[in-house]
Amino acid sequence: MRVMQNTCLVENFELTPIQQGAYKRCIWSYHLVVEFWNSPFERLAEAKEVEASLIYALNGVAEKESLRVFSYQFKPFGVSAQVNTGQAHIYIHTWPENGYSAIDIIADTKERAYKILERLQETLLPEKVCIAEVTRGLTQPDWGET
Repeated sequence: MRVMQNTCLVENFELTPIQQGAYKRCIWSYHLVVEFWNSPFERLAEAKEVEASLIYALNGVAEKESLRVFSYQFKPFGVSAQVNTGQAHIYIHTWPENGYSAIDIIADTKERAYKILERLQETLLPEKVCIAEVTRGLTQPDWGET
């Protein structure tokens, strides 16, 4: 079951100009800039709860022992956290009083990035999701197809 039914917008940003097909991309990663709206307060207020959601989102794309987790608990509530692996990174900042989260997902494949997003939606339960998709990498005129 795909959870993304409540997505309000997906924007794809092409950050490099392509003139008559002269430039080719060497894609290094996919970056999803995500906003979650109207998540339950208790899902966003405490660092341990947010960390558990981020770890769950990366399970299946990385082994548990390779995860690196960092978080900061704001007072009285709110969290900034990140979970990193060699293949993916998630950064989140929460405003539980507004039911809002700002999230960055960076992964080595587009499929992995969207799988992480789906798993975050399962745990943080937003009513509305906004996504901007950025392909990261270099552009060179003499590279072949990538």
